[in-house]
Amino acid sequence: MPKRTFNRLDDDKKERVIRAAIEEFQMHGFEKAKVESIAQNAGVAKGSIYQYFEDKKELFLYSVTWAIEYFMKIIDRQTPLKDMDVYEYFLSGSRERFEVIKKEPLLISFSIAFTQGKYGSLAEEINRELKRIGDEYEIGLIHNGKKKGTIRSDLNDEMLLLFFQGVTEKFTMRIVEIAKNFNDEPTEEQLLKMNSLMESMVLLLKQGMGRN
Repeated sequence: MPKRTFNRLDDDKKERVIRAAIEEFQMHGFEKAKVESIAQNAGVAKGSIYQYFEDKKELFLYSVTWAIEYFMKIIDRQTPLKDMDVYEYFLSGSRERFEVIKKEPLLISFSIAFTQGKYGSLAEEINRELKRIGDEYEIGLIHNGKKKGTIRSDLNDEMLLLFFQGVTEKFTMRIVEIAKNFNDEPTEEQLLKMNSLMESMVLLLKQGMGRN
């Protein structure tokens, strides 16, 4: 976790520091990344980084968390988490989601890299953080679905979560890979193709998790 000094910064400065860190980690890997380069690109003194974070490792792990939560917030702006279930999570704001994928190639590349094990020396800690954030978020969606009557109540949360993650993992990677190949802004035809893929995934989820 960052130190209080970092938490006291305004949001723009926080984001500038983290984006500079992500760029450095993605370009050079964790071991070869230099704190002084991160500080320079963020427009702060090298010593300031150590006032914000205990060490480079803590900065890296926070960058992973920040990237994940950045995309979650994009979705939440369209439909608040408290108001949607697992199906709405994928169908809500799909156009905005594809546009942000196109506009944030660095964050997408960084996210793909750490989920696919590029940062091997930190893989265990990354996976633990991914699981913590993902499980907490997805269990919330499952609970919402049960309350709304769109998800089966005869299965426990653990079983539903396993099914949900199994179905969505490959679909999500496929969607991201397709979006990365868009030239400039996605066309209406490309967006329709992406929506069709998303709808197919949601249909599969409904068949396995939905109430009959």
